[in-house]
Amino acid sequence: MNFIWITVVLLLGIVALSTACSPTAAPQQCPQVDCPEAVIEKPMLYEERWALSAHADANAEPFNHWNETDPPEIPVTCAKCHSRPGFIDFLGIDGSTPGEVDHPAKIGTTITCYVCHNEVSLDLNSATFPSGVKIRNLGPEARCIQCHMGNASTTSVDKVITDLRLTEEDTPNAELAFINSHSISAATPFGSEVHGAYEYAGQTYAGRFMRGEDFFACNQCHDQHTLELQFDTCGQCHTINGSTPQDIRVKTNDFDGDGDIQEGIAFEIEYFREALLAAIQSYATKTSGVSIAYTAETYPYFFTDSNKNGAVDSDEATADNWYVNWTPRMLRAAYNYNYVIHDPGAFAHNSTYTLQILFDSLGNIGGDTIGLSRP
Repeated sequence: MNFIWITVVLLLGIVALSTACSPTAAPQQCPQVDCPEAVIEKPMLYEERWALSAHADANAEPFNHWNETDPPEIPVTCAKCHSRPGFIDFLGIDGSTPGEVDHPAKIGTTITCYVCHNEVSLDLNSATFPSGVKIRNLGPEARCIQCHMGNASTTSVDKVITDLRLTEEDTPNAELAFINSHSISAATPFGSEVHGAYEYAGQTYAGRFMRGEDFFACNQCHDQHTLELQFDTCGQCHTINGSTPQDIRVKTNDFDGDGDIQEGIAFEIEYFREALLAAIQSYATKTSGVSIAYTAETYPYFFTDSNKNGAVDSDEATADNWYVNWTPRMLRAAYNYNYVIHDPGAFAHNSTYTLQILFDSLGNIGGDTIGLSRP
């Protein structure tokens, strides 16, 4: 037993001696790693966000169209949405009658913060559309709707035709002029509730465009200050590639008959729209012998196509070349075509209503609807 302990002690001694005599390991220097500075993104102020929007663009045509008129002022029919004082007048804050514009507005203003954030507009909860329909129980979007409800409706178009006592659908009348729906992106979501587009007698049309069980207000999809789309909202329900909401679709119906049920609903609408313009142009030539062309860039958008190339050339987009050979049938179809063109978000605002009005316009004016389907 003593021998075993002596052996253990001897071995421990040898290990200790070896360790003591071995060279000391060189210390290793720890690598220096730069510590990154924390970057805290500073949120933009509301004023900065507004400054990026079309509402703040003092050089834009909507705020400068009347600069050269005599006198240089914005008429009562336009002042509400093209100037700060005009909307204040509409609200009645200046002591004028609420709900209407009493006076022309001075030029040189934009849609400033106070226009939407004042003691009256904050309490707005309804909007009366050009059709006369009043939508109640609105939220903050009531302020947006006042200026994006458009200037016309089914009622407007029918009234003009009735007042002129026009009973011949296909006879041009010099007194009949094109009717511009203007900015109607806030009418489309409500569909047949407000009759923003022309709705043909005997047809039924989709009403308020619901997403599931919800109706989305303007400021749920658009930033209320920059006006830009909030793509995160789309992504809550749809698979969206970057910033291309046009690719979104829910229904699998092949409305345009091209066999593609994967393309976004915006492209189904695009086909209907292009077919309608072609039908309008064909109808114009057959009915009056005067060709028509369209451009979204210059009011009133429809011009005589002098060289018959199907487009509005720069020398054709003039005041003395407005298209004037309107028939009641053609006016209705052209109204709807322009309506959809001036709501580039119609595919998201109310795709069903949009396809319905385009399909009915196309069929009524004699366009080919074979292979197409109406939602």
